[in-house]
Amino acid sequence: MDLRRALIAAACLAAAIAAAQPPRALQQRVKAAYLTKFPAFVDWPAAAFATPGSPIVIGVAGNDEIARELDAAIAGREVAERPLRVQRLSPGEPDNGCCHVLFVGGGADPAARLQLAGTQGRAVLTVTDTPGTHPPGSVINFQVVEDRMRFDISREAAEKNGLQLRAQLLAVARQVSAP
Repeated sequence: MDLRRALIAAACLAAAIAAAQPPRALQQRVKAAYLTKFPAFVDWPAAAFATPGSPIVIGVAGNDEIARELDAAIAGREVAERPLRVQRLSPGEPDNGCCHVLFVGGGADPAARLQLAGTQGRAVLTVTDTPGTHPPGSVINFQVVEDRMRFDISREAAEKNGLQLRAQLLAVARQVSAP
């Protein structure tokens, strides 16, 4: 009986904490969680990595909230025997070939468009969070639909960057545009 009360109290406390989370903070946490999961469903060309054990670098352009969430989320995590690492970039700053995943917030502004254009044709999984439209050059674009974080995929952008997206990732996307 005491265990049951403890579980009920824990559930109530968890609900209270979740309700206390500001919507933006929760959205950033969910985006960071997705960014740590996406690499497991992407096949990069062998040349994308310097050595067999080199890390998968997740670049974050101009969004310190997501970068902080990612730092906490990736601690000690690996994907395909590769450690995950976070690289912070300023808005519009080129990634200089270091990133395998690049999150660019505000994909519609000029600096973000320039950053996305700089990755075209390179083995980079580009991820944006532009409401409404899928920015050119973005492989994955986050959307909030009915208060839930979802994402759309551009297979054309993935193919242009030499990336193979696994069927499991395509199956959970809200929309997948054909090449």
